[in-house]
Amino acid sequence: MSILYLVFLSFLIIFVGVLIVEGIFFVIKGINNKLINLIIIGIGFISLSLGFIGNFVFNLNGSFQEIFVFISFTSTTVFTNLTFYKNRKKIGLYILFSVICLGLIQLIIIFASLGGVSNIYYLRVSLDVPYTMIVFNWMAWASYSSYKKLKNEDIQPWIKIRYKLIAIFSFIISFNNIPEFFQPKGITWGDPSNPISLAVFGAMAILAVIFSIGFGLAWLMPKWFKNRLNKGYKTIVEKDLTEQELITLIEKQLKEKRNNK
Repeated sequence: MSILYLVFLSFLIIFVGVLIVEGIFFVIKGINNKLINLIIIGIGFISLSLGFIGNFVFNLNGSFQEIFVFISFTSTTVFTNLTFYKNRKKIGLYILFSVICLGLIQLIIIFASLGGVSNIYYLRVSLDVPYTMIVFNWMAWASYSSYKKLKNEDIQPWIKIRYKLIAIFSFIISFNNIPEFFQPKGITWGDPSNPISLAVFGAMAILAVIFSIGFGLAWLMPKWFKNRLNKGYKTIVEKDLTEQELITLIEKQLKEKRNNK
């Protein structure tokens, strides 16, 4: 087994581990603050982790993983809608409908391949790319829009940076499935004896771990890093916003932006 494969495998393990920690954090924080959106994204992250564990640790095949990916992607889209677009239900429903349709098609294709239908790998991958891009570019755009409105508000800089980080790392992970186009058919994903498959595995593992760490940093930001980002920040009245107050502020700013158009 090559050293490079072990490195990439360690990245995947880090990705799954960080997602579990983040998922539990979101669920607990959501329950404590009565924020359904945080509970939903927490369930989504935990589901994605369970899918990877079931497939790669217990060899429960790709269909098992795809079911949990579907739960995760749907949850992530609902989180984005509830957090950033609560007052624009129509566009949020269009996005959610698209995600659900693509997810169901993916499940049908996966089960069809298990039933003996051949030559549909590239069809699945072709649909997997927009599936992933819609989910995470929707989150990236929503976060970036929030950042643009918050950057002129008198709140601590680390809060503004949080949404900038979410936008950046969501955009990065939206490209995660593109390397799948180069995966050789009939070869185990990440096969150490196949350089192309190993490169595909590595590229996807690197993008995944970058997202998990970046997203985790945005939400689980250590105090010293917050203080560093807040360097030079002064205000007459210092106020620590709760998650609910911050979400309300974002909704208010986005609503004002739409009304001013």
